[in-house]
Amino acid sequence: MPATAELIGATLALLGLGILTLCSVRSITRRRPPPVITPFADADR
Repeated sequence: MPATAELIGATLALLGLGILTLCSVRSITRRRPPPVITPFADADR
């Protein structure tokens, strides 16, 4: 019986880590880097 409880605990821990990883990756990919502004971009105008 304790082995079953340990297996369930390990499964829940891995599932929790997977969910956290998925949320983290989604929030990182949702962030877009700001446009790069070069100081001499409009020097030719």
